[in-house]
Amino acid sequence: MKKSNAARKGLWMAATLAAMSLLAACDRAASPTPAKAAASAVVTDPATGLRWLRCALGQTWQDGRCAGEAEALGLMDAQARVEALNAQSHEGIAQWRLPSIVELAALRRCDHGLVDEQFTLELSPEQAPVTVPRWCAGETTTPTIDTARFPGTPPRKFWSGSGSEAAQHFYAVDFSNAWIGLNEAAEATHAVRPVADGAR
Repeated sequence: MKKSNAARKGLWMAATLAAMSLLAACDRAASPTPAKAAASAVVTDPATGLRWLRCALGQTWQDGRCAGEAEALGLMDAQARVEALNAQSHEGIAQWRLPSIVELAALRRCDHGLVDEQFTLELSPEQAPVTVPRWCAGETTTPTIDTARFPGTPPRKFWSGSGSEAAQHFYAVDFSNAWIGLNEAAEATHAVRPVADGAR
């Protein structure tokens, strides 16, 4: 009888260990490790195919977050910095650019969505005007962006590549409140989040 109990105990222990190993393996398969999930400094928008740098210029991607401070750059300096990224094929991409105002405005996230009221924005003579929602509907948390995709985003204005050179005004998006910055002078200093078209 003692031998039978010991055998049963041994079988029970073996079954328990096997079950625990199986559960651990399933858990690992179902939940990718944070290191794998947060490995890339570039995030792709599944709806548009656009590839965005997760960090603003001046910040660096480290351990799934954006470390450091976003640089405040004038428009000409912002364009020059983006060209420098292309010269070094930053993150394996050599087609970085400033986002259009429509692309940048699409990154806004508000707790209660955006208002129905829209801005109509004049662009260069060869481009048709565009319309974008003005700002958040009601109070919202800041920054007004998906912080899981874009961690460490400062609540401040970011340059777009859109505007009217003839009128010498350019557009930005303020991620402290989701407002569109109108009539921005090229000398104003804002943060920069480069974008690239989808891989072909």
